Amino acid sequence: MFNKHKKAMRNAKFKKLITRTIGHVKVDTVLTEEKVTPGDMLIGEVQLSSKKGFKEIEKVSVSLMQQFPFSEDTVANLSLLTTEMRLSDEQKEENELVLPFELKIPYFTPKSAEKRKCWIQTDIDLPYKLDPRDMDFIEVNEHPLLPYVNKIVTEELGFVKTNREEVIHYPQFQPKWVIDQKVLNHPLYPMLSSRKVPVAHEIEYFPPEEYRDKYREIEFIYDIKEDSLDLFVELQFIIPKEIGGYFKRAAISESDRDERIHKLSFTKEELQNPENIKNKLMALLENTEIPKELRV
Repeated sequence: MFNKHKKAMRNAKFKKLITRTIGHVKVDTVLTEEKVTPGDMLIGEVQLSSKKGFKEIEKVSVSLMQQFPFSEDTVANLSLLTTEMRLSDEQKEENELVLPFELKIPYFTPKSAEKRKCWIQTDIDLPYKLDPRDMDFIEVNEHPLLPYVNKIVTEELGFVKTNREEVIHYPQFQPKWVIDQKVLNHPLYPMLSSRKVPVAHEIEYFPPEEYRDKYREIEFIYDIKEDSLDLFVELQFIIPKEIGGYFKRAAISESDRDERIHKLSFTKEELQNPENIKNKLMALLENTEIPKELRV
């Protein structure tokens, strides 16, 4: 790792320097990139200097942080990924240290946005107070599979992308907290429970014209892997007025009884042919039955 790391740092066309002082330690975090894409390896190093040495420090951690809106007025800062570097007894006696690190940007990391900013945070286990305004932002680009699939479904299948796009945090899906059988049986649970932060990036569409009497909206949730894609498709059905009055229809919608989530899986090879995506999606729209409680 070290030889590869030194070569990457030496050949980097761009180096972003993040400097802060924590207690008696000056901390410089150097990054080779300030724009990344999910799946990229972000390479950097932490440079520490202190006239008092580092005897009080056991470890240094570098985290990829991102903001997630919980509501219109509330934003939470969540760690998507953290790497830790522990100091040896010899390192603690030094006055200057260089600690190399690598962070592989998780595939589920959403694109940066106004209320979804992303930054690198370096911490040492030394008593201090971190200024919450001291954020060193990096930009996360959209994974190329998202515009690729979007182009296929909008230009060739007739889906219409809406302006609504959300990243939803599901804290109840953390494995150590789950006791609710309803959560355990949820179609998204296997995917979300495997992530350090259970977030889902939901992209909304109106269905193709020939299916607008059947579906109200369709949402895509991407689970991107190194060599495959699981596309979770949430089908939201039309609730007929014949079902009952406003309150009955609202109760059905509130309890998600008008929704069904299906998983479409694609290998890396299948994704190279747009026909595979088109065929699986159209077969899903055609063959999915309307829920019994919505039939009139």
